[in-house]
Amino acid sequence: MTGASVLVQLARIFYAVLSSVFVTGVVAQVFFAGMGAFGADWSWHRTFVHLLELLPLLMIPVAFVGGLPWGLRLLPFGLLVLIGVQYAFANSTVPVAALHPVNALLIFVVSLFVARRAWASVFGQRKG
Repeated sequence: MTGASVLVQLARIFYAVLSSVFVTGVVAQVFFAGMGAFGADWSWHRTFVHLLELLPLLMIPVAFVGGLPWGLRLLPFGLLVLIGVQYAFANSTVPVAALHPVNALLIFVVSLFVARRAWASVFGQRKG
């Protein structure tokens, strides 16, 4: 195995790990929202998102180093857009603000799709 192919494989593994951590982070973020909705402090939900939103930013250059398909290169941009939309919904009034949890479901589904395809690329399986 050449140095370049080792770097590519390591980048793919790192991307897959980042995507899995993102999925886990989305679940944690929903948990923190639940805590806030049932009377706890909202600060965990408000703070954790700032860590979570860094992951797609890291995934983008790693996808290029890993030579991943264009879908996996571009989907982190989509996640960033959806996160930006979350901020807009969170700072809106009802009924638009009610789209905040709906968009969270969309973020979760997209992140699961990305993680699944990322791990398939690590193991050389067909995308999907």
